[in-house]
This record gives sequence, C-alpha cells and structure tokens, in this order.
Amino acid sequence: MTPRRATLADAPTLARLNAHVQGWHAARYPDVFYPTPDPQALTQYFADRLSDPGCTAFLMGEPATAYALCQLQTREASIFSPAIRRLMIDHIAVAPEARRQGQGRALLDAARQLAGDLKVDEILLDTWEGNHDAHAFFRAAGFLPRRMLFRATP
Repeated sequence: MTPRRATLADAPTLARLNAHVQGWHAARYPDVFYPTPDPQALTQYFADRLSDPGCTAFLMGEPATAYALCQLQTREASIFSPAIRRLMIDHIAVAPEARRQGQGRALLDAARQLAGDLKVDEILLDTWEGNHDAHAFFRAAGFLPRRMLFRATP
C-alpha cells in the first residue's frame, strides 16, 4: 500500500480521520481540546490547509484509514540562529482498526521523501507527553526528542 497525496476534495476525509485523534487528545487534555469540533469548520480547516502551497497531506488506504499533514516552514537567519527549512509533520494518525499494518511507517516514509524533494534541513513532529505509544513509534522510525515544553498554571 502506497500513500497518495490528498487533494482539496479530500478535506472531508481528513476531517473524518481526525475524529479519533481529537477524541484522544480531548480525553487526556480537556482544558486544551474540544472533544468534537464543528464538522463543517473542521472540514474547512483542512480545506484551507490543503489550499496552502506549503502544505502537503498524504492518505493511506481505500477508503482512507490514515493520514499525515505536513507543512514546509522556513526561518530567516537571525543573530541567534542560521536560516532553516524544515518539514513539520503537524498531524499523523492511523485509525485504531488499521494500526500495526505499516501505514504509519509508509506515511513517515512519504514525509521523508517530500522532505528530500523540498531540500529541507530537518523534519520535526509534535506530540503530547502522554502519547507514549506514538513516542515509541517515532523513536523506532528514527526520531529523537529535540526540546521539551513545560507548563504551569497561575
């Protein structure tokens, strides 16, 4: 099975596939995530992202059971750091019934290929502290922690 690039017509599919991820986050971080975002607004969010030339989404399966949403990021050189081009994997999700079948790995491979095509310096992804299964998957795929965010409430 090979990932395919999503098109604007796939925005509803991405919104559908996002539901279990959103639910997972809302269950663990209810102060940060809504459990069920407005479906039309969520579809519009993905349509807007897919309309951005720096954004690429990949889908797996027919019907789709997994996706990755990638964003090209650039930063100019500053007094503190050199210029950089990176690919940020904003979302990567595999439906629970489709896990452990190689779909997540294929999506990461597609992102790596895209990163090579875009001649980026690095690939980053963001994950929440409690997502230990994802952390193990990302480590097995060659990703290492880069920085940590700490939080306190007033």
